Amino acid sequence: MLQEAKPQTAGLREEQLSETKEKVYRQIVQYVECEGYPTESDEDFREANINDLVYSILAPIVADFRKSTGRNIYLRREKQITALDCRAYGYQEFVLVDLIGLENEKYVFVVEAKKSSLGEAKRQCLLAMKDMGDRNGRGVIYGFVTTGEQWQMLQYDGTVFSQTDHLLVLFRGVGQRKEKWMNEASIIVDCIHAVLRSGGFVLP
Repeated sequence: MLQEAKPQTAGLREEQLSETKEKVYRQIVQYVECEGYPTESDEDFREANINDLVYSILAPIVADFRKSTGRNIYLRREKQITALDCRAYGYQEFVLVDLIGLENEKYVFVVEAKKSSLGEAKRQCLLAMKDMGDRNGRGVIYGFVTTGEQWQMLQYDGTVFSQTDHLLVLFRGVGQRKEKWMNEASIIVDCIHAVLRSGGFVLP
């Protein structure tokens, strides 16, 4: 899926992307040092905590992309997406929109976070992606579901949904295993960057 995402706009240069991965890694390590490692058995660890972790990952990527390209993109938290038939499925944790004109926005991707499982998050994410695609008119819509540790990338081309294998983005001892994170887990940065450059920006 990462290779199939066709760039429609300029993105970060290779060295900039490496710098962004460094920032994301530092954010993750800082999060774990402050909040502790997220575990499903921890009663104090709630979905709000996962949302903080997700924001720590998304923010440097979106900010660096926006700064480098000048794209008028924004990350919205707790945004309700209403379908064309006026249905609503609750609030999505994170939605990225491209502001393409006065009071006119184009959806790029959605992130749904759940403490328990990717499967639980996927249903709501797929419904939101369908509605986003309908509202955009055309172009590919992407989504991500995550438990904090695991991520999965989803795609909707207006007809068919597809998904990647699970991506392990957080693991125990991450603060002492930077090389492992850079080699294996930083693919999440590549995925989000590819989405930012892809069909979300295609105008109807």
